[in-house]
Amino acid sequence: MVSAQKDKETDLLPSTALDSVSVTAFRNQSLRLHQPASVSVLFKKDISVMGEVSLLPSLNQVPGIKMEERSPGSYRLSIRGSLLRSPFGVRNVKIYLNQIPLTDAGGNTYLNLIPAGILEGVEVIKGPAASVYGAGTGGVILLQSGIDESKVENKRQLTTSVIGGSFGLFKQSLGWNWKEKKTQVSIYQDHQRATGYREQSAINRDAMAARIIHQSRKNRFSFQLLYGNLFYQTPGGLTLSQFQQNPTSARPATPSLPGAVTQNCSVKNDTYQFSFSHLVKLTTSWQVESFILSGRTNFENPFITNYEKRKENNVGWGSQIRYNHKTERATFDWITGIEWQRQNARIDNFGNRFGKLDTLQFSDELGVTQWYAYSQINMYWKRWILNVGISINQQPVSYQRVSLAGSLPSTSRLPSFLAPRLSLTRKLFAGNIYVLISRGFSPPTVAEIRPSDGNYYGNLVPENGWNAEAGWRIISNNRRWFWDASIYRYSLLQTIVRRNNSLGAEYFVNAGSTSQQGIETGVQWKIKTPSISSKWELSWQASFCFQPYKFVEYQQGTTSYSGNPITGIPRTIFFTGWKWTHQNGWYLNTQLLANAAIPLNDASDEYTKPYQLLQAEGGFRIKRKSNVWHFFIGLDNILNQQYSLGNDINAAGRRYYNAAAGFNGLLGIRVNSIY
Repeated sequence: MVSAQKDKETDLLPSTALDSVSVTAFRNQSLRLHQPASVSVLFKKDISVMGEVSLLPSLNQVPGIKMEERSPGSYRLSIRGSLLRSPFGVRNVKIYLNQIPLTDAGGNTYLNLIPAGILEGVEVIKGPAASVYGAGTGGVILLQSGIDESKVENKRQLTTSVIGGSFGLFKQSLGWNWKEKKTQVSIYQDHQRATGYREQSAINRDAMAARIIHQSRKNRFSFQLLYGNLFYQTPGGLTLSQFQQNPTSARPATPSLPGAVTQNCSVKNDTYQFSFSHLVKLTTSWQVESFILSGRTNFENPFITNYEKRKENNVGWGSQIRYNHKTERATFDWITGIEWQRQNARIDNFGNRFGKLDTLQFSDELGVTQWYAYSQINMYWKRWILNVGISINQQPVSYQRVSLAGSLPSTSRLPSFLAPRLSLTRKLFAGNIYVLISRGFSPPTVAEIRPSDGNYYGNLVPENGWNAEAGWRIISNNRRWFWDASIYRYSLLQTIVRRNNSLGAEYFVNAGSTSQQGIETGVQWKIKTPSISSKWELSWQASFCFQPYKFVEYQQGTTSYSGNPITGIPRTIFFTGWKWTHQNGWYLNTQLLANAAIPLNDASDEYTKPYQLLQAEGGFRIKRKSNVWHFFIGLDNILNQQYSLGNDINAAGRRYYNAAAGFNGLLGIRVNSIY
């Protein structure tokens, strides 16, 4: 949970000093300065940029994160890693909402169902965190929704917004928060639709979320319900010449295959998740926290070569016990726990006849169980912080092709992995310096074990590797600027990569090893704060990452790609943003994201062009009694650059490019009432 004292709506950052920001990374609440890893924090003001239409503008502020949207609603996300495994969707990153897993046992996260407006804060843990969070070599994202629990005042709050924009964009949301004495209730509803910049790129999404928290002297109960209904069209990738000549077109037909429009290429996703959690304080030193969850997904995906339908049933539970002891000179904190999830999936592949179901090709049933047990110790002594953790992980998989008469079920059990982590932090000058070493691993997801080509790849083994890292955080004496930097090297073995067959259907293989080393740095600076003579404030932030990732050993047939840069990763990414706010309600935010060229295939014989994405949002707020009226306008791709925001790497026929919209904008109004 991201927290700070009294975060006003018009504040650029929380009004407290930058060093008082508290985060819960590694299941241990502490100041951001003291975190024994590279952890980035986003506040409500960061998430609310560009009308909360998409998570991209906010998450791409974080050095080391690359978030893409091949078409509206089709998210891809990586942290310090490549998109080799993610033709679409979010894989190899563990995501939680209010400490409840959104990532299922099959390794997939339907992040595109979560509207940005539901979120109050985001924490990003970069690098493997398997010692307490289990599978995932990429990192962990902790989302926080509902009422910010650091705001202790009782209140009722109603927020509504309406947004319209280019390419048929319409977004409406309604949120209600109630907090009184020991109980908190938050309900959020969101509707969004658009026709899209490209042909066959419309989107329609409805989402609802509810959360109830009741706190007594020793117990804390929490109920959470999520529901999402999402439909989006997938226009498909274009070749370079098609991208340059008509970027708005969908994938055209070829002599052997129909086009995206003819096949009605699209995704339908209907998902719900219900969870219950309980925390009990047994004594002043001991507490136990547990959760249970249940969810279901109905998924349909008409593609060029087939029509896939999936039904996924998910259940899970977790529990941890914590012991905390403080003395005048030291603090000792120990947690140990277990997290278990199960997914039963039915996957049916049909022929696709002009966007309609045709003859059944395959029908499979898969069962995936993923569990891990962990233990971690934090010790604070004078200027030193020691963090030691370890987990053991397992993922058995069962499979049966039920459409084949006489087929028998088979079960495979992936190797168990011990994932240790050791870090040491010391206060140095006006900040902290840390060093760490950790092991991460990532088993193949259901979408990789049983991909769209219809075959079963039970021989895939988990990626795994060791990460070594060092970092430094500094806060200025006047608490107006904060700087951090980290250098890391992650050596990954059994790297899972995506390949395509002659029809364009995907499959995955273990393909050797990679070296993912880099440098990340970022700064936040409150250049000017309001004073008696002037009532405006100005802040600036910037981040830069250098990612010279490469294949160490990678052989495909008789061709060696060893030494080539890792596909899909720009060598450098630079971000900068300015925020100006006046106390009479006016504000202006601008941000620039600059990406270097991106290799589009393993041979590195075709690259995207570098691009610079400039965005701006301005508006004003008017307070009338207990209501705040917020009028705003947002401008996207102000430089009107032609670029591909989400490339289909290693695509058959060299159809790599998914064109992003040129210059476009939105206009909106938001009303916040407190009563």
